[in-house]
Amino acid sequence: MELRQWLLLGALLILVILWIWARCTPKAKNARLRRRVRRGGFVHWTRFEENWIIDEKERTGCKYNDFPGCYVIMIFDKPVRFKRFYGWENIYIGQSINVCQRVHNHFNGKGKGDVYADIKYGKEAYVRIVPVKAKRLNDMETSLIEAFSATDSYNKTKGGAKITKIK
Repeated sequence: MELRQWLLLGALLILVILWIWARCTPKAKNARLRRRVRRGGFVHWTRFEENWIIDEKERTGCKYNDFPGCYVIMIFDKPVRFKRFYGWENIYIGQSINVCQRVHNHFNGKGKGDVYADIKYGKEAYVRIVPVKAKRLNDMETSLIEAFSATDSYNKTKGGAKITKIK
């Protein structure tokens, strides 16, 4: 091979290495996680509560279909338009083996007091539930808190609660 071909191959190799490195940085991983969560779709807190119990006899609704997962609750001054979940006023991220019950508790004054106060005083709250296997709850919660910089808002810790027993 000629020198020009070696230089071209070397430049291409450097570009590939830089691209891989850029995709693996914490900043890039956080950006991908934020995009994935936003794409999944947030639900207004009133819609979540409307679906809490749809039919008690048939046992349908969120109350009867609980599962392990993490949740992201975003608080806004005004309703979100065109699914643009950016520029939130406050954010709270958590996890639970029974994630729907936990979110329901937040919206009804039995969870994070700041979230309930925001709702009570007319702020717009949206929730996104991320189903996660019970063994991965701590890792996902920690990643979400970091990705959304939630310790700058309502989360006081970096996440990852100690679970004594997972079934």
